[in-house]
This record gives sequence, C-alpha cells and structure tokens, in this order.
Amino acid sequence: MLVELIVAYIVFSNMRLNFYFFRAHGYGGIDDLREAYFQHVLADTIDALPWLLGFHVAIFFMGLYIGHIMLRPFKRIGDYCTKIIDDPKTAYSNEEFSAYRLLTRFSELFFENLRECRSKNKLVARDIPPQYMGIHKPVFDGPFVFHFSFFLIIVMIVSIIAIMGFATDIHENTTQIALRMLKADPKIVSTFFQDQAFLVDEMWWLTGILVVGLHVVMGFHLYAQVSGAAFGIFATMRSFMKGSWQSRVHLVGYSYLRDSTRSINKYLDWIQKNLPH
Repeated sequence: MLVELIVAYIVFSNMRLNFYFFRAHGYGGIDDLREAYFQHVLADTIDALPWLLGFHVAIFFMGLYIGHIMLRPFKRIGDYCTKIIDDPKTAYSNEEFSAYRLLTRFSELFFENLRECRSKNKLVARDIPPQYMGIHKPVFDGPFVFHFSFFLIIVMIVSIIAIMGFATDIHENTTQIALRMLKADPKIVSTFFQDQAFLVDEMWWLTGILVVGLHVVMGFHLYAQVSGAAFGIFATMRSFMKGSWQSRVHLVGYSYLRDSTRSINKYLDWIQKNLPH
C-alpha cells in the first residue's frame, strides 16, 4: 500500500506538471483537457477497483499462508504435547521438509526420550548428541529461508507488475488524451510524452527497489521472530533432557505462540510430577 501511494503521487504530480507545461505554452483547450483527463482516470480507476481489491485480498491470504507455514512446527509440537498426556501411543512426526531443523530434529529425539522414560516409569537424564551441544543462539536455517523466500519472491513479482501495470496504463492514457484534445502539432505532443518514457522506467526501478527492500526487511524481521522462539524451545528441551527438570519455556514477546508453549510446559509439568526421578 505504501509503494502504491508513492507511485500514485509520482504519476499525478507528473500529470500536474504536464498541465502547467501546456498552459505556459498557451495551448488552447487546457480546461477541456483537464476535465477529460480526470474523468478518464477516475473511470479507469473505478473499473480497476475490483482488480485492485482482488490483488490485495490475494496478498492478504498469501500472507496468512506464509504465517501458517512459519507457525506450523510450533503448533505441531503443541498439539502433540496436548494429546500425548492422555494417549501415550500418540505418534510424533515431522514433515520431510519441516522448518527450523534445529527444533524439529531435536524435538524428535526429545519426545522419543520421554516416551522411553514413560515406558520405564522413571525420568532419567540423557546425554545430548554432540551436534546439539555448543549452540547458544539461533542458528541460520538455510533450507527454510530458501522456501520462505520463494513465497516472498512471488509476492514481490506480483506486486511490482500490478503496481506498474496500473501506473503505465495511466501514463499511456495521458498521452492518448493529450493527442486528441490539444490543439498543437501531434508530433510535438507525441515527442513530448515519449520523452517522458524515462519517468516510467524510473518508476519501475523505484517500485522494484521499494517492494524488494520492504519485503526483505519484513522477511528478516519475521524470520528473527520465529527463529528466536525455535531456539528458546530447543534450549528448554535440551536442558530438561540433561536433567534440569524445572526447565520450562519462557518466551517474552511471542504472544502468537502462547498456546503452543503452554501445551509444552503442561506436558513437562505432567512428566515431572508423574515420573519418579
């Protein structure tokens, strides 16, 4: 929406400059041109509203889907913790291409260890595999970033094409109306507007830079939010597995994961309370 407003401002500013140019050169019919132009642009804008609405709705649902993908591993763990208390036979499995490999891979080991403890009715500490030791901060998950970036790239491409398609149509309509309405040499008018092609090229670049830049910033922000939460849960599981039975998940500022973390903590409470150690 911000990029659309910026591009719209540039387009309409250029339109005003064109009017001032024609008025300064004493071309007749300038008022008729202004009225015809506004009527034409408003008509095109109204005709394009369903498409613009559909575009924003599509972007909205794409955002929901991306959010669902990012939160799905946490929900899967939370749902499993809720079910396993009453049904010890509940199976835990991750998708082949699960996100946050550090968390999802370790969670398989963690829940398998708890399953063994329940079968033996004794809570026993276990050695942590070497690959999970020495990790004290979120790690970069390349495959997840790649898949996450794929969806962002689709959104960026669609956004750039949609915004610039609308802006380019307005610029072409301006040229057509001017050629029809202005009482001047068509070659002069045509040359004047053709020389403004650089403006369209600059808008392409500006739109591309803004859309890509904003999405990259948003992507890193979202990834930092969920990768920090994934590390926090992993660190709690690792501590619990090493014998720190009071370890619980405490994530500050992750309200969107509250249900999942509560389910994890509830299961850890149940394990600590019901299994001797």
